[in-house]
Amino acid sequence: MKVRYNPLMGWIFLTLGVIVTLLQVWLLLLGAFSPLIIVGLMALGIGGLYLRRTYFRVESQAIVVAALLGPAERRFAIPKDASPRMEGNRIVIDKPGKVQKVPVRKSMAHPADWAAYTATLPRTPGQT
Repeated sequence: MKVRYNPLMGWIFLTLGVIVTLLQVWLLLLGAFSPLIIVGLMALGIGGLYLRRTYFRVESQAIVVAALLGPAERRFAIPKDASPRMEGNRIVIDKPGKVQKVPVRKSMAHPADWAAYTATLPRTPGQT
């Protein structure tokens, strides 16, 4: 199962990127150069990545968190005798001798994808 980034994050970065870039292009047309145009272009790129990339994916024996930029991935192995569970708004994996928190946040995940995945997970007793 794939969980995408929250599209709100992508649209915020795209909007800010468009505003900054257009203002800097206007200044450029008036004869003044500002290096902030690079920041605007970077914000446009980051917004596009948030809308296109997968935040994390769930495999049979691991949760894989992909980097926003580049091919890097972090794998969080799920032991055969354990399963991930919800602890508040966090996903945790019970491993022998410790509890490993998976570094994903509900606010960064697409709401529908997060709800679909976490509905299958058990919750810590006493939490809703």
